[in-house]
Amino acid sequence: MKSLRDYRKLSSLTQVELAQKTGIRVATISSLENGKSQAREGTLIELAKALEIDVEELRTAMRGHATEQKQSMIEQVENDWLFLEELDKDLRAGLAQSLIAEWTHSSTALEGNTISAGDTLFILTEGLTVSGKSLREHQEIHGHAKALTLMSHWVKTKHTIGIEALHQLHRSVQTEEIVDIYQPIGSWKVEPNGTMVMPSNGETKWHEYTSAKNVPALIKAWIKSLNHFNSTLAVKNPNTSEIDRIAILIEAYTDIHLGFVGIHPYADGNGRLARLVANIPLLRAGMPPLLVSKDQRRNYINLLGDYTLVIGQLNPEDDIVKQGNERNALRDFFANQWKTTLDHVDDFRQRQHQRNDNT
Repeated sequence: MKSLRDYRKLSSLTQVELAQKTGIRVATISSLENGKSQAREGTLIELAKALEIDVEELRTAMRGHATEQKQSMIEQVENDWLFLEELDKDLRAGLAQSLIAEWTHSSTALEGNTISAGDTLFILTEGLTVSGKSLREHQEIHGHAKALTLMSHWVKTKHTIGIEALHQLHRSVQTEEIVDIYQPIGSWKVEPNGTMVMPSNGETKWHEYTSAKNVPALIKAWIKSLNHFNSTLAVKNPNTSEIDRIAILIEAYTDIHLGFVGIHPYADGNGRLARLVANIPLLRAGMPPLLVSKDQRRNYINLLGDYTLVIGQLNPEDDIVKQGNERNALRDFFANQWKTTLDHVDDFRQRQHQRNDNT
Protein backbone atom coordinates (compact mmCIF):
# COMPACT_ATOMS: atom_id res chain seq x y z
CA MET A 1 0.00 0.00 0.00
CA LYS A 2 1.30 3.45 -0.93
CA SER A 3 2.02 6.00 1.79
CA LEU A 4 1.85 9.81 1.74
CA ARG A 5 5.58 9.83 1.04
CA ASP A 6 5.07 7.48 -1.92
CA TYR A 7 2.38 9.70 -3.42
CA ARG A 8 4.54 12.79 -2.92
CA LYS A 9 7.49 11.18 -4.68
CA LEU A 10 5.26 9.97 -7.53
CA SER A 11 4.30 13.61 -8.01
CA SER A 12 8.02 14.53 -8.07
CA LEU A 13 7.56 16.91 -5.16
CA THR A 14 9.85 17.62 -2.22
CA GLN A 15 8.34 18.24 1.20
CA VAL A 16 9.07 21.94 0.76
CA GLU A 17 7.33 22.04 -2.64
CA LEU A 18 4.30 20.17 -1.27
CA ALA A 19 4.17 22.61 1.63
CA GLN A 20 4.19 25.54 -0.79
CA LYS A 21 1.35 24.03 -2.87
CA THR A 22 -0.86 23.27 0.13
CA GLY A 23 0.01 25.97 2.64
CA ILE A 24 0.79 23.20 5.15
CA ARG A 25 3.98 23.49 7.20
CA VAL A 26 6.94 21.31 6.20
CA ALA A 27 7.17 20.06 9.81
CA THR A 28 3.54 18.89 9.62
CA ILE A 29 4.11 17.04 6.35
CA SER A 30 7.21 15.38 7.78
CA SER A 31 5.29 14.36 10.90
CA LEU A 32 2.45 12.88 8.80
CA GLU A 33 4.88 10.93 6.61
CA ASN A 34 6.65 9.49 9.65
CA GLY A 35 3.38 8.44 11.29
CA LYS A 36 3.92 10.78 14.26
CA SER A 37 0.61 12.60 13.84
CA GLN A 38 -2.76 12.27 12.16
CA ALA A 39 -4.14 14.52 9.42
CA ARG A 40 -7.24 16.60 9.99
CA GLU A 41 -9.94 16.53 7.30
CA GLY A 42 -8.96 19.90 5.86
CA THR A 43 -5.32 18.83 5.69
CA LEU A 44 -6.28 15.61 3.87
CA ILE A 45 -8.30 17.55 1.31
CA GLU A 46 -5.45 19.99 0.58
CA LEU A 47 -2.90 17.17 0.30
CA ALA A 48 -5.10 15.09 -2.01
CA LYS A 49 -5.74 18.13 -4.22
CA ALA A 50 -2.01 18.91 -4.50
CA LEU A 51 -1.14 15.27 -5.20
CA GLU A 52 -4.05 14.94 -7.67
CA ILE A 53 -5.52 11.85 -6.02
CA ASP A 54 -8.87 11.04 -4.43
CA VAL A 55 -9.25 12.09 -0.77
CA GLU A 56 -10.54 8.66 0.23
CA GLU A 57 -7.59 6.98 -1.47
CA LEU A 58 -5.17 9.12 0.55
CA ARG A 59 -7.12 8.56 3.77
CA THR A 60 -6.96 4.78 3.31
CA ALA A 61 -3.25 4.93 2.53
CA MET A 62 -2.49 6.96 5.64
CA ARG A 63 -4.55 4.66 7.85
CA GLY A 64 -2.66 1.66 6.52
CA HIS A 65 0.67 3.39 7.11
CA ALA A 66 -0.34 4.29 10.66
CA THR A 67 -1.32 0.67 11.33
CA GLU A 68 2.09 -0.53 10.18
CA GLN A 69 3.79 2.08 12.36
CA LYS A 70 1.83 1.12 15.47
CA GLN A 71 2.24 -2.61 14.88
CA SER A 72 5.98 -2.08 14.54
CA MET A 73 5.93 -0.19 17.84
CA ILE A 74 4.15 -3.01 19.66
CA GLU A 75 6.50 -5.61 18.20
CA GLN A 76 9.49 -3.58 19.36
CA VAL A 77 8.23 -3.35 22.94
CA GLU A 78 7.39 -7.04 22.82
CA ASN A 79 11.02 -7.79 21.98
CA ASP A 80 12.40 -5.36 24.57
CA TRP A 81 10.59 -6.71 27.65
CA LEU A 82 12.59 -9.54 29.19
CA PHE A 83 9.69 -10.98 31.21
CA LEU A 84 7.98 -12.02 27.95
CA GLU A 85 10.81 -14.22 26.72
CA GLU A 86 9.50 -17.53 28.07
CA LEU A 87 6.14 -17.20 26.30
CA ASP A 88 5.15 -18.49 22.86
CA LYS A 89 4.91 -15.81 20.18
CA ASP A 90 1.10 -15.48 20.26
CA LEU A 91 0.98 -15.30 24.07
CA ARG A 92 3.87 -12.85 24.10
CA ALA A 93 2.13 -10.61 21.57
CA GLY A 94 -1.20 -10.77 23.39
CA LEU A 95 0.30 -9.91 26.78
CA ALA A 96 2.40 -7.10 25.31
CA GLN A 97 -0.61 -5.58 23.58
CA SER A 98 -2.76 -5.71 26.72
CA LEU A 99 -0.05 -4.15 28.91
CA ILE A 100 0.82 -1.41 26.42
CA ALA A 101 -2.84 -0.50 26.01
CA GLU A 102 -3.55 -0.58 29.75
CA TRP A 103 -0.41 1.39 30.61
CA THR A 104 -1.18 4.06 28.00
CA HIS A 105 -4.87 4.16 28.93
CA SER A 106 -4.39 4.31 32.69
CA SER A 107 -1.63 6.94 32.66
CA THR A 108 -3.45 9.26 30.25
CA ALA A 109 -6.80 8.67 31.98
CA LEU A 110 -5.28 9.76 35.30
CA GLU A 111 -4.66 13.12 33.59
CA GLY A 112 -8.21 13.39 32.26
CA ASN A 113 -8.15 11.50 28.93
CA THR A 114 -11.58 9.87 28.33
CA ILE A 115 -10.62 7.21 25.75
CA SER A 116 -11.28 3.71 27.13
CA ALA A 117 -8.76 0.88 27.45
CA GLY A 118 -10.41 -1.05 24.62
CA ASP A 119 -10.43 1.97 22.33
CA THR A 120 -6.80 2.67 23.24
CA LEU A 121 -5.82 -0.77 21.97
CA PHE A 122 -7.93 -0.19 18.85
CA ILE A 123 -6.17 3.12 18.16
CA LEU A 124 -2.71 1.66 18.67
CA THR A 125 -3.22 -1.53 16.65
CA GLU A 126 -5.51 -0.30 13.88
CA GLY A 127 -4.25 3.25 13.46
CA LEU A 128 -7.83 4.56 13.36
CA THR A 129 -9.69 7.21 15.34
CA VAL A 130 -12.59 6.81 17.74
CA SER A 131 -15.73 8.77 16.96
CA GLY A 132 -16.59 11.51 19.42
CA LYS A 133 -13.08 11.79 20.87
CA SER A 134 -10.90 14.85 20.35
CA LEU A 135 -7.70 15.03 18.32
CA ARG A 136 -5.86 16.02 21.51
CA GLU A 137 -6.90 12.81 23.26
CA HIS A 138 -5.80 10.69 20.28
CA GLN A 139 -2.47 12.52 20.22
CA GLU A 140 -1.99 11.84 23.93
CA ILE A 141 -2.48 8.12 23.30
CA HIS A 142 0.05 8.06 20.47
CA GLY A 143 2.49 10.27 22.37
CA HIS A 144 2.47 8.12 25.50
CA ALA A 145 2.87 4.93 23.47
CA LYS A 146 5.80 6.50 21.62
CA ALA A 147 7.48 7.45 24.90
CA LEU A 148 6.84 3.96 26.26
CA THR A 149 8.48 2.42 23.19
CA LEU A 150 11.49 4.70 23.46
CA MET A 151 11.94 4.02 27.17
CA SER A 152 11.60 0.25 26.68
CA HIS A 153 14.32 0.31 24.04
CA TRP A 154 16.60 2.22 26.41
CA VAL A 155 15.99 -0.43 29.05
CA LYS A 156 16.93 -3.23 26.63
CA THR A 157 20.09 -1.43 25.47
CA LYS A 158 21.04 -0.29 29.02
CA HIS A 159 20.94 3.34 27.91
CA THR A 160 21.98 5.74 30.69
CA ILE A 161 19.17 8.16 31.50
CA GLY A 162 20.28 11.78 31.47
CA ILE A 163 18.78 15.21 30.93
CA GLU A 164 18.41 14.92 27.16
CA ALA A 165 16.72 11.52 27.53
CA LEU A 166 14.15 13.08 29.88
CA HIS A 167 13.58 15.95 27.45
CA GLN A 168 13.10 13.43 24.63
CA LEU A 169 10.45 11.57 26.63
CA HIS A 170 8.76 14.87 27.47
CA ARG A 171 8.59 15.82 23.79
CA SER A 172 6.87 12.48 23.17
CA VAL A 173 4.17 12.74 25.83
CA GLN A 174 3.52 16.46 25.22
CA THR A 175 2.12 16.19 21.71
CA GLU A 176 0.50 19.61 21.35
CA GLU A 177 2.17 22.34 19.34
CA ILE A 178 4.15 24.93 21.32
CA VAL A 179 2.04 28.05 21.62
CA ASP A 180 3.43 29.49 24.86
CA ILE A 181 7.13 30.18 25.48
CA TYR A 182 6.40 30.00 29.20
CA GLN A 183 5.29 26.37 28.88
CA PRO A 184 8.19 24.86 26.92
CA ILE A 185 8.17 21.28 25.67
CA GLY A 186 11.40 19.31 25.96
CA SER A 187 13.04 21.70 28.43
CA TRP A 188 12.63 22.64 32.08
CA LYS A 189 9.90 24.98 33.23
CA VAL A 190 10.79 28.68 33.22
CA GLU A 191 8.27 30.18 35.60
CA PRO A 192 6.69 29.32 38.98
CA ASN A 193 3.87 26.81 39.08
CA GLY A 194 1.72 25.14 41.68
CA THR A 195 -1.58 23.35 42.20
CA MET A 196 -4.42 22.78 44.61
CA VAL A 197 -3.69 19.43 46.25
CA MET A 198 -6.44 17.17 47.61
CA PRO A 199 -5.20 15.29 50.69
CA SER A 200 -7.09 12.47 52.36
CA ASN A 201 -8.78 14.77 54.88
CA GLY A 202 -10.66 16.51 52.06
CA GLU A 203 -9.27 19.97 52.83
CA THR A 204 -7.74 21.28 49.60
CA LYS A 205 -4.60 23.37 49.95
CA TRP A 206 -2.30 25.23 47.60
CA HIS A 207 1.13 23.72 46.92
CA GLU A 208 3.97 25.62 45.26
CA TYR A 209 6.22 23.35 43.19
CA THR A 210 10.00 23.63 43.07
CA SER A 211 11.28 26.99 41.84
CA ALA A 212 12.41 26.89 38.21
CA LYS A 213 15.91 28.04 39.19
CA ASN A 214 16.31 25.02 41.52
CA VAL A 215 15.22 22.36 39.00
CA PRO A 216 18.69 21.63 37.48
CA ALA A 217 20.34 20.94 40.85
CA LEU A 218 17.51 18.74 42.11
CA ILE A 219 17.19 16.83 38.84
CA LYS A 220 20.92 16.12 38.93
CA ALA A 221 20.46 14.42 42.30
CA TRP A 222 17.36 12.58 41.06
CA ILE A 223 19.16 11.25 37.96
CA LYS A 224 22.02 10.01 40.14
CA SER A 225 19.50 8.13 42.28
CA LEU A 226 17.71 6.66 39.24
CA ASN A 227 20.90 5.38 37.65
CA HIS A 228 22.04 3.94 40.99
CA PHE A 229 18.82 1.92 41.18
CA ASN A 230 19.24 0.85 37.56
CA SER A 231 22.77 -0.46 38.06
CA THR A 232 22.20 -2.20 41.40
CA LEU A 233 18.79 -3.78 40.84
CA ALA A 234 19.32 -5.07 37.30
CA VAL A 235 21.48 -7.91 38.65
CA LYS A 236 19.48 -10.60 40.42
CA ASN A 237 20.98 -11.61 43.76
CA PRO A 238 20.69 -15.40 44.18
CA ASN A 239 20.45 -14.92 47.95
CA THR A 240 17.39 -12.67 47.67
CA SER A 241 13.96 -14.30 47.64
CA GLU A 242 11.38 -13.30 45.04
CA ILE A 243 9.24 -11.65 47.73
CA ASP A 244 12.18 -9.60 48.99
CA ARG A 245 13.18 -8.68 45.44
CA ILE A 246 9.68 -7.39 44.70
CA ALA A 247 9.75 -5.37 47.93
CA ILE A 248 13.11 -3.80 46.99
CA LEU A 249 11.84 -2.88 43.53
CA ILE A 250 8.71 -1.32 45.04
CA GLU A 251 10.93 0.87 47.22
CA ALA A 252 12.84 1.96 44.10
CA TYR A 253 9.65 2.69 42.13
CA THR A 254 8.27 4.74 45.02
CA ASP A 255 11.35 6.91 45.48
CA ILE A 256 11.87 7.53 41.75
CA HIS A 257 8.19 8.38 41.27
CA LEU A 258 7.93 10.68 44.30
CA GLY A 259 11.28 12.31 43.64
CA PHE A 260 10.26 13.31 40.13
CA VAL A 261 6.78 14.48 41.13
CA GLY A 262 8.26 16.41 44.06
CA ILE A 263 10.67 18.29 41.79
CA HIS A 264 8.00 18.79 39.10
CA PRO A 265 10.60 19.94 36.55
CA TYR A 266 8.29 20.59 33.59
CA ALA A 267 5.41 22.97 33.08
CA ASP A 268 3.15 19.99 32.28
CA GLY A 269 3.32 16.20 31.78
CA ASN A 270 5.15 15.45 35.04
CA GLY A 271 2.77 12.73 36.21
CA ARG A 272 2.93 10.73 32.97
CA LEU A 273 6.71 10.98 32.93
CA ALA A 274 7.01 9.97 36.59
CA ARG A 275 4.95 6.83 35.98
CA LEU A 276 7.11 6.00 32.95
CA VAL A 277 10.60 6.52 34.36
CA ALA A 278 9.80 4.94 37.74
CA ASN A 279 9.29 1.67 35.84
CA ILE A 280 12.80 1.64 34.39
CA PRO A 281 14.41 -0.32 37.29
CA LEU A 282 11.53 -2.83 37.21
CA LEU A 283 11.90 -3.47 33.49
CA ARG A 284 15.70 -3.53 33.77
CA ALA A 285 15.32 -6.25 36.40
CA GLY A 286 13.22 -8.30 33.95
CA MET A 287 9.95 -7.61 35.76
CA PRO A 288 6.58 -6.35 34.42
CA PRO A 289 5.66 -2.65 34.71
CA LEU A 290 3.71 -1.21 37.62
CA LEU A 291 0.51 0.43 36.36
CA VAL A 292 -1.64 2.81 38.41
CA SER A 293 -5.26 2.02 37.62
CA LYS A 294 -7.65 4.76 36.56
CA ASP A 295 -10.15 3.28 39.04
CA GLN A 296 -7.75 4.22 41.83
CA ARG A 297 -7.38 7.81 40.63
CA ARG A 298 -8.99 9.43 43.71
CA ASN A 299 -6.98 7.34 46.16
CA TYR A 300 -3.79 8.05 44.20
CA ILE A 301 -4.45 11.80 44.17
CA ASN A 302 -5.29 11.85 47.89
CA LEU A 303 -2.14 9.96 48.86
CA LEU A 304 -0.01 12.20 46.65
CA GLY A 305 -1.71 15.18 48.29
CA ASP A 306 -0.80 13.90 51.76
CA TYR A 307 2.83 13.44 50.71
CA THR A 308 3.05 16.74 48.84
CA LEU A 309 1.93 18.76 51.85
CA VAL A 310 4.57 17.06 54.01
CA ILE A 311 7.51 17.74 51.67
CA GLY A 312 6.53 21.31 50.85
CA GLN A 313 8.55 23.16 48.21
CA LEU A 314 11.82 21.32 47.53
CA ASN A 315 15.13 23.19 47.62
CA PRO A 316 18.59 21.99 46.51
CA GLU A 317 19.70 21.27 50.08
CA ASP A 318 16.66 19.01 50.71
CA ASP A 319 16.46 15.24 50.27
CA ILE A 320 14.46 14.65 47.09
CA VAL A 321 12.33 12.06 48.90
CA LYS A 322 11.09 12.51 52.46
CA GLN A 323 10.76 9.29 54.44
CA GLY A 324 7.75 8.84 56.70
CA ASN A 325 4.19 7.58 56.94
CA GLU A 326 2.96 9.48 53.87
CA ARG A 327 5.72 8.08 51.69
CA ASN A 328 5.13 4.57 53.05
CA ALA A 329 1.39 4.82 52.39
CA LEU A 330 2.17 5.47 48.73
CA ARG A 331 4.65 2.58 48.72
CA ASP A 332 1.92 0.23 49.96
CA PHE A 333 -0.49 1.65 47.39
CA PHE A 334 2.01 1.03 44.58
CA ALA A 335 2.62 -2.52 45.87
CA ASN A 336 -1.11 -3.29 45.59
CA GLN A 337 -1.24 -1.78 42.12
CA TRP A 338 1.71 -3.86 40.95
CA LYS A 339 0.06 -7.05 42.20
CA THR A 340 -2.65 -6.61 39.56
CA THR A 341 -0.05 -6.60 36.78
CA LEU A 342 1.94 -9.45 38.30
CA ASP A 343 -1.23 -11.56 38.51
CA HIS A 344 -2.06 -10.73 34.88
CA VAL A 345 1.40 -11.83 33.75
CA ASP A 346 1.11 -14.96 35.87
CA ASP A 347 -2.12 -15.88 34.06
CA PHE A 348 -0.24 -15.91 30.75
CA ARG A 349 2.59 -17.93 32.26
CA GLN A 350 0.06 -20.49 33.48
CA ARG A 351 -1.31 -20.75 29.94
CA GLN A 352 2.23 -21.36 28.73
CA HIS A 353 2.78 -24.10 31.36
CA GLN A 354 -0.46 -25.79 30.31
CA ARG A 355 0.71 -25.80 26.70
CA ASN A 356 4.06 -27.24 27.70
CA ASP A 357 2.38 -29.97 29.74
CA ASN A 358 0.16 -30.92 26.81
CA THR A 359 2.99 -31.31 24.31
